[in-house]
Amino acid sequence: MNKLVQKARWVGALAAVTALLATGGGVAVAAPAAPAPVQIALGGKALGFTVSPDGTKAYVLVNHRVSATDMMSTVRIVDTRTGAVTHLLTTNALNIVRTPVVSPDGKRLYVIVGRDVLTMDLTTGAEIARATAPEQPRDPEGLNESMLTGATVSADGTRLYVNQYGPFAPRLGSGPGRVLTFDTTANRFLGATELTGFTVDRVNPVPGTTDAYVGTADSVHHLDVGSDEPAIVGTVAGIDYGDELAVSPDATKVYALGHRASTGAVLRIDPQEDTASTAFTVEPNLEDLHLVSASPDSRRLYLLRDGKTPKAAVLSYDTATNAAVPGETLTGFGLDSVTSTVLGRDGHTLYLAGDKGDASYLEAVAL
Repeated sequence: MNKLVQKARWVGALAAVTALLATGGGVAVAAPAAPAPVQIALGGKALGFTVSPDGTKAYVLVNHRVSATDMMSTVRIVDTRTGAVTHLLTTNALNIVRTPVVSPDGKRLYVIVGRDVLTMDLTTGAEIARATAPEQPRDPEGLNESMLTGATVSADGTRLYVNQYGPFAPRLGSGPGRVLTFDTTANRFLGATELTGFTVDRVNPVPGTTDAYVGTADSVHHLDVGSDEPAIVGTVAGIDYGDELAVSPDATKVYALGHRASTGAVLRIDPQEDTASTAFTVEPNLEDLHLVSASPDSRRLYLLRDGKTPKAAVLSYDTATNAAVPGETLTGFGLDSVTSTVLGRDGHTLYLAGDKGDASYLEAVAL
């Protein structure tokens, strides 16, 4: 695909796609929509974002300066049809805030703030619940609790799987991180399981099962998340550090990065055997390599390369052959860097947040 400096665009047919998805009809009727700019200014530094199930909203965590010495974290809503940006939530400057998570029905937004889970009603824009994680075990005595570091929502929307780094303290070392289960109906934590590494990446559920995979500082664990307390049922052989995973929607493939990102190797995990082997190697070998997502039909795997530079590119790989598909490469986003990406559920829209100068912008491009 040619560079998208001019072609990178907010997808004009998104309203029609949304109507088709909502009605299930065979013919999409396009509704008139105001054209949106190629890049939407976010008014600060974008730290991460998520997109609503129908693709009409993006919820962006933005850090912005409020004085010469103070920064503030804000969650902003971007209308992907018009480019309008509205405010949802502002937190205390001392809080550590994580990328928000939207419910499968698009009605709630979950925001990790420190050791709390905030639940926002997206119809009213109001905070409707706040729950604090149970105290983290600390051994030896004197270690400090870590903040929560992220969350994943279950397919039915009834659970959040929350990841937390281990406790730590200078000169005392650190302890293991953990995964916690959160009930989104009762708005309370149900249970927690300690893993084996200090760092814990987000949980990746396997569609249609109670299985999930999570990467830590020293392994990739296979979990059973069917009960209130997640259970470790296996550890993947051949991976000693996994901090980025992607599960295909057909539940047959799990891809992993981690320390191997520096070699360009992308690993494929067999979920039946919990073994890993190299699926393919991205050339040239670069440390700045990240998994984006598998496509909804499981036929493609997308990766972000050179995200720290204006040469950022999204690469496409055929999951049946493990071969690159050069004609589907996206590049030329007109940004100094691309910091985060989300693949829309339609499988044809890729959302990106990145920096240009001192500001951050959001874009959507067609795959």
